[in-house]
Amino acid sequence: MTSSDRSELEEILYPKGTNFDEGNLLSILLEEYKLFVETSEKLVARRQTVNAFFLSMNAALISAVGVILGQAASKIDVALSGVIGIGLAGILLCISWRRLVNSHRQLNTGKFVLIENMEKYLPAALFKAEWHALGKGQDNKKYMPFTRTESVLPFVFILLYAVAAIVSLVYLIN
Repeated sequence: MTSSDRSELEEILYPKGTNFDEGNLLSILLEEYKLFVETSEKLVARRQTVNAFFLSMNAALISAVGVILGQAASKIDVALSGVIGIGLAGILLCISWRRLVNSHRQLNTGKFVLIENMEKYLPAALFKAEWHALGKGQDNKKYMPFTRTESVLPFVFILLYAVAAIVSLVYLIN
């Protein structure tokens, strides 16, 4: 973030300035900070729910492939067509999953930019200090962001669906 962006962010975040000595402005800032931290925690919970949903959907689709292939040995053309259809549906599902992972990552990043900015005016900057202690996500020995794992999983499933669909298509053609 450039210094111009930081300055603009402060103007938006603190439209009445940053002089919190008057009245109970510091206690209001603290309450707003608590509220914002809570929304950040809710975003993490929503993110976990979304990941569980997509993992379940992918497990169901892969199970459907197994059932189709196991039940339709005599109608292999129909079964393989079903595998191709499920593969394409799975790929689209995973693309949506990947977009949601990116969206949640961006939302979380934005929330922490604001939280760290608010911490400048509080007695302790707990989230900024924690992020520093964790190597700012750059040192895998200290902390490996879960977003990396979240980002890889949809691609693993896409690869699995693509291989199943391609093998089925090649078999149908021959």
